Amino acid sequence: MMIDLIGGGSLGLLYGGKLAAAGADVRLWCRTPEQAAKLASRGITIRDADGGTESQAKAGSFFAGPLNGFAEAWTARPGRWILLMTKQKDTEEACRMSAGKLASGKRATDHPPGVVCFQNGYGHMEKLEKLLPGWPLYAAVTTEGAKRADACEVVHAGAGTTWIGPAGREQTRHMEERPEELVQMLQKAGFSAVLANDIDRRIYRKLLVNSVINPLTALWNVPNGELLASSERLRTMSMLLQEALAVYDASGIAWEEDIWDQILEVCRATAGNISSMLKDVRNGAETEIDWINGAVIGLANQAGMRAPLHELMVGLVKGLSIREE
Repeated sequence: MMIDLIGGGSLGLLYGGKLAAAGADVRLWCRTPEQAAKLASRGITIRDADGGTESQAKAGSFFAGPLNGFAEAWTARPGRWILLMTKQKDTEEACRMSAGKLASGKRATDHPPGVVCFQNGYGHMEKLEKLLPGWPLYAAVTTEGAKRADACEVVHAGAGTTWIGPAGREQTRHMEERPEELVQMLQKAGFSAVLANDIDRRIYRKLLVNSVINPLTALWNVPNGELLASSERLRTMSMLLQEALAVYDASGIAWEEDIWDQILEVCRATAGNISSMLKDVRNGAETEIDWINGAVIGLANQAGMRAPLHELMVGLVKGLSIREE
């Protein structure tokens, strides 16, 4: 069972490294030829939170290549699964460069691989459905914590759970193709992986959590746990959550009564973590704010209402990235 992972970031290295170390047939596709060459020569090292070696995929135990070589390689040797592990903002382009090039080919059309999307936020599945019409698409929600140290090394900051399931009404036809084999391979690699028939609910829950935590850590330049440091910060978090819940109510989206407690627990459990949004701001990179708080705004607009606090978050976080010419 060939597994193609798209993206050599923190999740790509974590999942690719552990799968390869467990004996899975893995191809890891990177944005740059430079990273692919380093991976081919050095392999992947996964460190635990204390700096020790948790797992290692030696050079030669997996294939690493630049993303623009994916279509040719897949055509020569088709894979069974594609795990899209790019950031939300890069997902559509990465899909066009990889699976999108196969969508019009007869071999892939007759026997398309399952595509599993690991992105934060909301709205990308609809775009991928258009790029890959008729393909079995799945969404993944994970609470694994990972931080890329360099091109070949990743820190496994915290173990979590990975849920995989078909997302959206249009994907229910693929329920008979539930990816037991992939989940079993992930479990063999040491992940807590679960098949889920409620993946949409989990996506919306994660959207709530991220829309409260990520922008505030970016704006205040603090790790997750520092959001709990004062009543003023907690009040701001609560206001963002309450506005998002009003949007969910207007949109007919269910939410859990203890969601506030869940958000506080995420902050405690990941107290020392630097959110991906804060990391992007520090690096001067584009953030995923449009797909997180922007997704809440989009839902509000569809429901005929406004989400002014989330609109403010989008404007403030985008403002952090502006550089004078």
